Amino acid sequence: MALLAAAALVLVLVVAIGAVILPQLRGGGGAGAKSTQTAGPDASGSVVKLKNVPRPGYEKLAEAGVVDPAALVGKPVGQPYKHAGSTVIPACNLMTFADLEKHGLILNVNPLVPAYKRSYFDGQGKGPMEDGSDLFLPMTPPNSCYMALWPEGLLEISVFQESYTKTSALDYEFKNYVKRPSIGGVSVGEKKRGTSVVDKTMKYLTFALRLEKTVAQVQLSVKAGSQLASQKQAVLKTIASNLEKQTARPGGVTSISYDSPLITAKPGMACEVLNADDFRELFRRHSAPFVTEEIGSAVGRTDFSIDTDIRDPNEYAYVDTLCERNTGEGYRADGHRLSLQITSYMADPAPAHNMKFGGSYDGAQPLSRPVGEESYCVTKQYARSAGAVVFRKGRFLVTMTMTEPNQQPNRDPAQRCRRLSSIAERVAERLK
Repeated sequence: MALLAAAALVLVLVVAIGAVILPQLRGGGGAGAKSTQTAGPDASGSVVKLKNVPRPGYEKLAEAGVVDPAALVGKPVGQPYKHAGSTVIPACNLMTFADLEKHGLILNVNPLVPAYKRSYFDGQGKGPMEDGSDLFLPMTPPNSCYMALWPEGLLEISVFQESYTKTSALDYEFKNYVKRPSIGGVSVGEKKRGTSVVDKTMKYLTFALRLEKTVAQVQLSVKAGSQLASQKQAVLKTIASNLEKQTARPGGVTSISYDSPLITAKPGMACEVLNADDFRELFRRHSAPFVTEEIGSAVGRTDFSIDTDIRDPNEYAYVDTLCERNTGEGYRADGHRLSLQITSYMADPAPAHNMKFGGSYDGAQPLSRPVGEESYCVTKQYARSAGAVVFRKGRFLVTMTMTEPNQQPNRDPAQRCRRLSSIAERVAERLK
C-alpha cells in the first residue's frame, strides 16, 4: 500500500500537494519494549520505547511506523441538521464503525490523513454552495463518507437530497443504472462494472440506493478474494437498512475520537478548532454550510533521532487530523479555501523536534506576528505550500494554508502568512 510507505516513516511534513519529507522511523515496540509511556524519559532517565497495541484483524501488520492500528471510535451526538428546511442524513451514518466490524471490515492502517474522510453539514457557514447543473451532480459532494479498508478496498458513500441537489440532476444521473432487486423499501440500481487497467483483479462498483427523495450513491473498490468482495451484498443491505432507519428517525453527525492506551490526552480535532468565523475574517465572505474532515485511523510512532542531528532517542505517539472550509465551489480549483492540519503528540518535545527538522525544507522565515511557542512562514513550495503558517503550541504541531482565486503558488508567501497570522493566533488559543 502506497500510503503505508509514508506511514512507516515519522511524520514531519504533510501537505495538500501530497509530498512527504520524513526522516526514518525506528522499528520497535512489541515484546521487548521497556515502557508504554509517550511523554519522554521517565524519572530514571531510561529511553522510552512504545509497545504495540494488539488489535483483532491486524495480526499480520508489520508496520514500524504504527503503534496502534485501530484507534478510532464514533459516537452519535447532537440533533439532526436541517438545510433549506429539510433534515440532512449524514453519509457516515449509513455505515458506522460498528457496521464495519459486523462485516469483518477494518479501516486502512495509516496515522496520516486521510484513512477516514467525510464531508458533512455543520451549519456554521452561511454561504452558497455548488448544487450541480440541471444534468450532473456536484463534483464534490457536500455530504459524503470515504473509508479506505485494510488490506485492500474502498467504500465511499455520497448522500444526495433535494434540499441541496437539483432534482433533474438526480433523475438524469441515475436513469441509466441497471435495475437490481430492491432491498426492503429501497430501490437499487448499478452501473456497468469496470476493471482497473493496472490491476485486473480490482473491480469498481457503483450503486444507487433510492428511498423517497434521498439517493445514496455507493462506490466500492473490490479486490478479488478480499473480505469486501465476499461482503459487498451484505454491505449494501446494511446501507439500505440504515437509510430506512435514518429516513424515519434521522440522527446527528457522529463525533469521532481516539480510544488508545497511547493517547493519554485529548488530540486536537481540526474541525472542532477551525470555525466559519475564521474563514469569514480571513476572506471577508461566508463559507459553505458544510465542512470537510480527514482523520488518520492509527496512532503513529516516531523517533526523531534517526538520520537527523536531533539527540532524542525516545519514541513519541501521534495522531493527525485535517479540516477544510471553503466557498462550496467544488468544481473550481481556484475557490476560497482555508485548511488546518493538527498533529497531536502526547509530549511537548516532539513538535519542537518536528519544526527543527522541517524548517530547513520549508525555507522557514519568522512571522511578523509570532504564534504559539514557535512559528514560521513557509517560503519554499516543497512539502508544504508556500505561504502556509506553521506553529507549535504545547504538544500540538499546526499547519494553516489558504487558497483564493488566481493565487500564484510561489508569489509573495510572506503576504499570505501575514494574513493568516491573526487566524493562527485564534486557533492557538483554542488548543488545550
